[in-house]
Amino acid sequence: MRLRSFFALGTAALLLISGCTAEPTPTPKPTVSPSASETPTPTPEPIVEPEAAFDVTCDVVAAEMRALVGEPSSPVEPALSVVSTMSWIPGPAQYMFQRAGGIACSAGATGEQRWEVALVPGAESVIAGATERSGYFGEQARCEAGMCFFTFPEGEVLLTASVHAPGLGSADIERVEQAMRRLAASASASIREVEYIPSEIVGLPCERFITEQEVAGIVGEDVGLFTDFGGWGIPAEVYEYVNGSRICYFRTSTSEYEGAAYLMLTTLPAGAWAFEKLDGAGVDVEGADAAKASVGENGENILDVRVGADWLRFMTYDNGAGAADPSPLATTAVRNLTVGPTAPQ
Repeated sequence: MRLRSFFALGTAALLLISGCTAEPTPTPKPTVSPSASETPTPTPEPIVEPEAAFDVTCDVVAAEMRALVGEPSSPVEPALSVVSTMSWIPGPAQYMFQRAGGIACSAGATGEQRWEVALVPGAESVIAGATERSGYFGEQARCEAGMCFFTFPEGEVLLTASVHAPGLGSADIERVEQAMRRLAASASASIREVEYIPSEIVGLPCERFITEQEVAGIVGEDVGLFTDFGGWGIPAEVYEYVNGSRICYFRTSTSEYEGAAYLMLTTLPAGAWAFEKLDGAGVDVEGADAAKASVGENGENILDVRVGADWLRFMTYDNGAGAADPSPLATTAVRNLTVGPTAPQ
């Protein structure tokens, strides 16, 4: 992958003032405001959107898709689709490909005609990792029953795509594949090295954010932590292993599929840029730089939190009596990250 680590190195200047021998004509002292001697407030790091490692953009993708299936029923979004997708995708994971130096584009969320295209550099390593975890089964190019699916590498770039449109079938494979190949080839031909924005939460285990015991203490029930809930494939490989993001799913300790669900925590390292694009009501979470509250399609309470450059999403579920307030869970996780875990009692 043509991504290299980037560490912003801050420098501090220390002004040393020393006495001097008296001169015949003393130099006048400059006027200094009272605040000049105070310790300056550190300037926050700017929120920077990651740079793609190639020249293909969502505008380029949209032009190809428009020629294939016409105008979409909703605007093109620079993010993965949330239609008929895995439960952990909405939120931070929608921007996983950008974090990895790639792009993700989707359109048509409100109709039968929709599409999603994602391109990511480092094809060889992504495929190797997904293969090791039984999530890659070779190149794919198929169209049937109104749907087309593609997964293939082109040079250093890996493309994954899905297209849904009435009437699509096996006769359309060649023309749709040609469009996908053009996009991948253009990305591969323009590949370049880009900065990989660092983050302190890359690779952190779920327990570093919040533990089973802490969640249990807040919800008042026995809680189990399930981390292998993402399914395996290219998205899971990019999200968890390329990006070092986490899916932390807390629910009843008896089963990961039955019983009450208490919390799903997902993350996007250095995802402040995407957090800033979110809708939601601004709320206060102690220790966080910003937070926004919203409600999911099925009554979930969602609390998106920015801690420095990182984006964390806390989602609680409606288990028949409404979804719990995620604020205490978020406050605990933010404290654990910024101050440190509270010692066991």
